[in-house]
Order: sequence, then C-alpha cells, then structure tokens
Amino acid sequence: MYKRIIAIVAAVMFTLLALLAIIITDLFDRDFPQAIDVKSRLILNFSESGLSIDEAFKLLEELDKRWNLGLVKVAPDLTNDDDRQIFVPLNEGDYPSEITWFGKDEVGKIVDKERLSTSYPDGFYLVTGETAHLDEFENTLVHSSIDVGRTEASIIHSLGFVVQEKGFTAAVIASSALIASMALFWLSLKAKGRALRVLAGSHTFRIQTQDLSSFGGALIISAFAVACISAVYVGVYHGWAYVDSFLKALIILLLAVILISLFVALIMSIAAWPTATMLATRVPAVKSLRSTAIVIKILTLLLIIATAGPAWKAFKQSEITAAEMAQWKKLSDQVALAFASETGEMDKLEPQIGEMVKDAESLNQVALSYTFTEDMMPPTGLKEFSAISYVNQRWLDLVTSNVPDRSLNQVSLTSLPDDLVQMIKEDFKIWSRSGNSEELIKKFQFFIPVDGYKIPVSIGGGDGKLQFTDKVLVVMVPSLYEAYNDSSLTSMASTGNIVFTGVDATQMLIHRHHLDVFSLRENGIKGELRIVYIAEEGILHAQYAAYIVWVLNFSLIALIIAFTVAAAISAMITAILQAKRDFPLRLSGCSWIRIIQERMVKDVLLVLSVIFLVSFVQGTDEIIAILIAGMYGLVVLPLSHWVATNWCFNGVIRRKI
Repeated sequence: MYKRIIAIVAAVMFTLLALLAIIITDLFDRDFPQAIDVKSRLILNFSESGLSIDEAFKLLEELDKRWNLGLVKVAPDLTNDDDRQIFVPLNEGDYPSEITWFGKDEVGKIVDKERLSTSYPDGFYLVTGETAHLDEFENTLVHSSIDVGRTEASIIHSLGFVVQEKGFTAAVIASSALIASMALFWLSLKAKGRALRVLAGSHTFRIQTQDLSSFGGALIISAFAVACISAVYVGVYHGWAYVDSFLKALIILLLAVILISLFVALIMSIAAWPTATMLATRVPAVKSLRSTAIVIKILTLLLIIATAGPAWKAFKQSEITAAEMAQWKKLSDQVALAFASETGEMDKLEPQIGEMVKDAESLNQVALSYTFTEDMMPPTGLKEFSAISYVNQRWLDLVTSNVPDRSLNQVSLTSLPDDLVQMIKEDFKIWSRSGNSEELIKKFQFFIPVDGYKIPVSIGGGDGKLQFTDKVLVVMVPSLYEAYNDSSLTSMASTGNIVFTGVDATQMLIHRHHLDVFSLRENGIKGELRIVYIAEEGILHAQYAAYIVWVLNFSLIALIIAFTVAAAISAMITAILQAKRDFPLRLSGCSWIRIIQERMVKDVLLVLSVIFLVSFVQGTDEIIAILIAGMYGLVVLPLSHWVATNWCFNGVIRRKI
C-alpha cells in the first residue's frame, strides 16, 4: 500500500522530468534533424581557400563519396519563398523527399544537388553517414585553407542549454521538494520497524540497505513505467526516430533524480537513527523526524506560494506567446542581411546598400521597424510612452494584416510633447540624407495603439527581436531612402531592423546592385552578405516560452503534492507525540477542534506570515494567485491535524499505537 503511494507520487515527479526531456529533444532535433539521422554539424568557410565554387563543391563531393559521410548542405530555398530551408545531399543516398521536425510545425524538403547551381559552398553541412573518417575529412579541408567548425550531435549539449533556463530551476526545486517529502514519508513508515530491529541487534548497515533498497525499488518501478509510457507517446505522436534521443535525455534526468533521492533518504535516515535513550525511555521512534518534517512543511508551503504568482503570470503570458508565434509566422518569408565583413569594407558598401534599399522600396519589398525603448533614451525622453518605433507602411501591412481596423489611432505632431518632437528633429538631423529634419518630419505620420492592442515592433540593434507593446509612439516614415542616409540604412540592415521580402527577390536585388560574392571579390572585398530568415529564432523562442508554461504548472503541481505529504507527516508525528494528552481529552468529551486548536492557530499564523513575506518580496501584481495558494495551505494544514489526530485516537483504541 505505502509503496504504491510512493510510486504514484514519484510518477508525478518523473512526468515532470519527461516534459523536460521532450523540450530537450525538440531543441536537439532543430540542430541535428533525427529524421535523416544527423550525427554531426559542420560550418564551412571557403573565403580563404582560393577555390572556385565548382572546385569547392567538387572537392566536397569527392571526399563525401570516398568516406561515405552522407554530407547534406542546408540552404535557403531560392525557388519557393514559403519553405525556409532545403536539404541538398552532395551524393546519392537513401533520403526521403521531405522531413518534419520533432515539433511538427515545419516541413523541410530534400532536393537534388542540381539546386546547388545557384548556391555558394559556404554554410552549414550535416553529416548523416559514417563518421569513422570525419577527422581525416576535417584535416583535409583545413590543409586547403578552409575554415571548419564542427559540432557533434550530443543530447548533453541541449540538456546543458535547458539547465541554464529559469523554467528548469523551478522543475529542479519541485523535484527536490518531492524527493524530500517522499524520503520523509518512507522513513516515518519505517521508524517503528527500525527501532525494533535495532533492539533485536540487527546490524546498522543491513537495516539501512534494506530500507534504501525498498525505497529505491519503488522509485525505479515508477521511473520505468513513466519512461515506457512517455516513449510510446513520443513514438506515436512525434515519430519513432526521436525515441532514442528522448530516452537518452530522460534516462539522464531519471538517474540523477533517483541517485539524489537515495542520497537524501540516506542522510535523513542517518540523522533520524534511533538512539539508546529513545529506546530506553519508550519515546516514539518518529520523534527524531519531527524537526525535519516541520522544516520541509514550511519550505514547501513557501515554495507553493512563491511559485503560484510566476506560474499564473506564465499562464496568462501563454496567450501573448501564441500571438507572438502567429506574428513570427507572418514574418516567415522576411529576410535580413548578415554582414560577414570588416567595418572598413562595410563603409565601402554603404552607397550600394542604400541603392538596394531604394530599389526594394520601389517594389514594396522592404520593411523598417527601429524601436527605442526607455532604457535606450534619456530619462525624460519618451514622456508617457514606453518606446518610440520608426516604421514604414510595409511593416504596418505585415504586422496588422489580421487585426481589427482602427487598431492604431493617428495623432497630430502638435499633440506630442515638445521635448519629444525636438528629440525626433535632432535625431533626423544626423540620420537624414538631406539634414533638413524640419521639412522631413512634416511628412511623417504618428500613431498610438488603441487600448488592448499590442503592436509588434523590432528593437533597435536587437537583431530582429520583437517587443509587443501598447505604450509606443509609432512614427511612420514615408520613404526610407529619403529619411535615412546610406550609413544609417546599412547599420539598420545589419541589425535586422530593415528586412526584405523573399529569398529569391532579395537574392536578385543583391546581384542587381553588385553585392554578390563574385562582384565583391572583383572589387577586392573579402567579406560577403548573407541572407538569413528573421523568424526562425523568434519561433523557437516562442515555442520554448510555451514549454516553460507547462514546466511551471507541472512544478506547481509537484510542489502541492510535496507540501501535502509533508503536512500530513508533520501532523501524524505531532499526533503520535501528543497521543497521551489527546486520548483522555477526547474520552472526556472534548471536540476535535478544541483538541487541535493550538496546532491550527500556529499553522494559520504560519500561512499568513508566508503570504505576507512573498507579497512583500514579489509585489502585489499576482496577489490573487498568492492568496489562492495560501488558501490551499489554510485548508490542508488544519485538515491534516484533524485526520492525523483522529487516526491516532483510533490506533490507541485498537492498541496499535
């Protein structure tokens, strides 16, 4: 019976670990797609090799075929802007026509190597074949002056990334609390039996070994059941190719937690070992666990109330996260320019980039969003706004395509604070092409989001990072080329604040304005411009944020269970120690409330103190969630005392206590 309770409680903890393993597997699969069995990831740079494009691809094909590496190049799809990536095997192999990732939110196509006729050899390559000669392959490329970056497919790397996140911390804390409460529960059950075995002369090592093996056995059975069920879920819902990676991550987490559980149980067992004095004076064996039970009860109560606010906030944030995910998907065909060149070379490219922006603007294929937040401005710069965002019509078309009309209210220049207007004028004296900011600003339009609508804007210099806000002054610039000089346009393009529509169209613009690799080399420029999708990292971040919501809520459930167990054990120990007092009081007609009222008052004061402490530290923004968590404590603690005292009374009557 008691082993079943431990197994059920442990299953909750291991389910939380399974959720973490799913997150780890998803992150791992994005870097190393398991649908094509990727074993390593390479980044190659041929700029210093002196090889032509044909020579570079020929070298890679020969080495790939010689050592059966199964090299697959990751490239942008230049024929269909809807697909962000294509995968191109350098030699024939047994590859599917398309692959899906663990999250099933995208599809990647595997195409023939003829598609590389419009690509450059630089970039990412995936190793899907044999790896026995991978070191020789790398050395051969290095000897040809080719830069090689290599990352092995290791689930440990993705695990390390998740460990650093705050959501993982919440899961660790919840798991630790559950571990402590389960160990306490087990030792309280074994306390009397251990005392009797000590009196019978059993060896200490034998008693400890028997107790820990029984406790560990219950954990292992529960872990095995959760691993099997979750593996089947991953296989059926996500694909059997991911089961191996998932189980590796899960087994690492399970082993770590089980070992920690046994260690904690051992430490608590040693600390609560029956002494000769206790045995001689007939003190109940569980008395040695009383202090530990009280500490665990207080800590788990504190953790529940402290976690309730962030968990509720994350749950409310999930709606915003879903909106952010949808917004990033709207921007899925928008690309930015990545400058792989030195500062001096970029200065030479500024006029060409300015003309490229002008050309794209005439085709309505370029969008601007450059946002200054409060921490980027003087203390009084923004007045009542939290940010000011400079955009063009194309950006507004992209981000407001599916929102209700009149989501933005237009305001006049004269209605804005004088200091803010003067700041805008001073900025455009520096940024504008003509330097005449007075006439330029008269052509600007100013908007403020209506209440409840948070417009996505791109943070200045933030590499395309979006912020959703309704306290922003939106300044619509009628012409990028007219409003900004070439230096400003180049700077904003390099940080993802200027984005272009479509890989194919942007590639044509680059060729047209002689910014492709061949033209740059002819002009003596060693660097190059790359095209990168701006939405990929944002979608990953939004998806990870959605995972964190689940982790926090599962952690809260685990903490609630840990607190309930700790409260019940603490009440049981107190009831046993107070049995000589409680039994005659009950026989004389005292009510249960009167018998336990002193204990109830102490616990009520404890809960109120914790609520006050957490509210003082966290603030009152999520006070409702804090109060609800506190109410749970006010219900569980008195109820635990009533149930435990009643159970102890019946045990005395039956001569079991």
